[in-house]
Amino acid sequence: MPGPEPLTPMLVAELVGGIYEAALDPRLWRDLVHRIEAIYPELTIMMFSHEASGAAEDLNVLVNYPEAALRDYAAYFFAHSPYVDFVPRNQVGRPVRTEVIISDAELFRTEHYNDFMLPHGLGHYGTGMVLEREPEGWASLSFSDKANDEARRDHQMALLSLLAPHLQRAFKLRRTLAEAQSALLAPKTLFDSWGHAAFVLDRDGRVAVMNRRAEALVARGDGILLNRLGQPRSRDDRCSRALEGAIAACRAMADAPALATAELSGVMLPRTDGASALHAMLWPIACAAEFGLRTQPGQLLLIVSDPDDTPPGAISWIARRFGLSPAEERLTAEVVDGVPLADAAERLGIQLSTARTRLKTIQSKTGCHRQLDLVRLAMSVPSIRL
Repeated sequence: MPGPEPLTPMLVAELVGGIYEAALDPRLWRDLVHRIEAIYPELTIMMFSHEASGAAEDLNVLVNYPEAALRDYAAYFFAHSPYVDFVPRNQVGRPVRTEVIISDAELFRTEHYNDFMLPHGLGHYGTGMVLEREPEGWASLSFSDKANDEARRDHQMALLSLLAPHLQRAFKLRRTLAEAQSALLAPKTLFDSWGHAAFVLDRDGRVAVMNRRAEALVARGDGILLNRLGQPRSRDDRCSRALEGAIAACRAMADAPALATAELSGVMLPRTDGASALHAMLWPIACAAEFGLRTQPGQLLLIVSDPDDTPPGAISWIARRFGLSPAEERLTAEVVDGVPLADAAERLGIQLSTARTRLKTIQSKTGCHRQLDLVRLAMSVPSIRL
């Protein structure tokens, strides 16, 4: 077998560049591993990562590894591998030969060798190193050959030594980027978990972002739709005008924060399939960061609730958590469903002044000083079946 290509500065620079590119785009780890295989033809290579939440798919790259062997490895032999057992003990970024992990005499007596490596024709003359070992998981890169070619193995050890510091930095960079991305996605994830359809509107009343329930509602096209400018509208012209007016009034409230204690304005959006009308309510947004957006003047929150599809358990949970009376719980349910306070008072058979007093008590108990905060609290409660 011809010797591997020399470790020239150009080759090393190519590989190092590939490492940092893969740190930014995990799909490129595969290209890097295949480039290494080109240096050592027929080499069996395994780049493997195991996360606490499961394997990291993009970091699992295998070259010249039989598919049947992979299935057996995942099903049983991963948990019984002497090489995997070595991962917690080996220094991160330190290349080793496999005989340092386990001697040939000891290996030949193991189930791993006799029932896995031999039947699948896997070589045991290997080199490798631990790339990362964190509480969240670990990663390793290993090479193996069927023949004990000392010069080839020395070459592999030299290559791993040169790449080790860059691989360590790349994996730290990967985790840093993943954490930053997770922090950015967290608000949208919470927004998507809300129990009602919710839209964030810009100053012109166009949808900037909507949660999954809102996307599904718009896709159905019944009760609410978006016009060509991306503004929410009703199929009923009169209701569309009412919604436009409510958006304009809410935008004016956003321009005058002193008015932000005013009651939520609601609009009923009829549906064509005979189902109950949707309830739409609006409120100015003080900070859009919780929706994963940059805060800009005039942003509004539009919440559309479906009386026929109320999230189970949220109101009962709030009532129990904050000690609401049955009467307060009923009013909370009306407010969260987007019913204007005057209409809610009529539906509950109480005076509007009583409803206002009761709402203040609810806000005091829950710490929600605005109706919108009460709605957000209910939207953020996971569906609980009591």
